[in-house]
Amino acid sequence: MKHLILLSFLAVVISPALASAGEDGGKILRAQCASCHDLKGPAPQTIRELWKRDAPDLFYAGNKFRREWLVQWLQKPIRIRPAGVNYLRNINSTPPSNQNTKKTGRKYDVLWGSVTKPLKHVKLSRAKAEAVADALMGLKPHYSLVAGVKLDASKKVSLDQGEVLIDKVYGCLSCHFIEPGYGGYTGSELYTAGKRLQPEFMLSYIKRPKNWDPKIWMPNGNVKPDDLQKIVNYLILLSKEDFNASN
Repeated sequence: MKHLILLSFLAVVISPALASAGEDGGKILRAQCASCHDLKGPAPQTIRELWKRDAPDLFYAGNKFRREWLVQWLQKPIRIRPAGVNYLRNINSTPPSNQNTKKTGRKYDVLWGSVTKPLKHVKLSRAKAEAVADALMGLKPHYSLVAGVKLDASKKVSLDQGEVLIDKVYGCLSCHFIEPGYGGYTGSELYTAGKRLQPEFMLSYIKRPKNWDPKIWMPNGNVKPDDLQKIVNYLILLSKEDFNASN
């Protein structure tokens, strides 16, 4: 009986604390994040709406991100999209020529503007980052898009084989970095994708990007089912590489 009373007492004491932690995360999101990030959805339904987006949508963050990565990133935010979310504003894509280079000093795919400077983003303490990550992980409106989706760990490839797939076969390097400074500017870096993103999200998103984001620039690459599994396994393997190690 004494044990039951003690447990009941602990429940009364602990439950409000947990509720408060979750509520605090939501309050931080609404106060410090909602002005740039969409926390409610839906994704832009027109090009005009997409053009206005300056930061990633977070209303399905719980379907997309790994919690441990969110906690780390919120404490030390760094840019993961070289040209920003709306790359058309931050990149010069004029084909190179001697005449253009002489007149403008620019070459093909040159970044300019705010993306050439360190990312300006709110930095949170560990406790606040934990609370916000918990709140974000509760945002899961797209469960149906990942239901039944599962990574097949048997479809493993080497780093070289994976690079051939996303470079030579599907052309992902035209938009994405697969290591720092190597690849295109317009998409998010791929060498951290395995740490950032849930495998089920990657499988679903690569297969049909517009199921998640109807007007997104990323095309449907018609990736074969086996190749899709191999690509996601490759991205997870790639994310374990230490690109900061000295040569």
